[in-house]
Amino acid sequence: MKKYLIVLMIAGLITGACGGSESSTDETAGGQPVETAGELTWFEDDFDAASAEAAASSKLMLIDLYADLCGPCVTLGEEYFTSEEMRPVLSNFVLLRLDVDNPEIAPYAQQYNVSSIPCVVVAEADGTEIDRIIGTTPTIAEYVTALEAIIQ
Repeated sequence: MKKYLIVLMIAGLITGACGGSESSTDETAGGQPVETAGELTWFEDDFDAASAEAAASSKLMLIDLYADLCGPCVTLGEEYFTSEEMRPVLSNFVLLRLDVDNPEIAPYAQQYNVSSIPCVVVAEADGTEIDRIIGTTPTIAEYVTALEAIIQ
């Protein structure tokens, strides 16, 4: 019985060490997100880097304020933002995800007066809000239409 438990513990340790969580972005040694094949670049909890990129590229920022335990936030992040249907409109933005459960993000949640999530803010490179979408839409196509209306 002891041998069986030891084997199970070792297998668990090996599985835990080898298995990693998947991410939609890869990071270089400098911590900057990079595009992976077929993926869009998302900055994670780094407003300053996203803002600098938006200024350098003359793009607007799309700021996704979310929480991991929020069902609609997960739907938006895992289904809507990864959809091929949404790729053309998302490519117009510097993409930033801010986890509102992260204490360091609280000032941004306050700045944008976030009272409900998911909250997607479209902003200038300096952070000035242009418009926002709260929640999700019944279809990805409707979300795409809403984003396109904002950037028109």
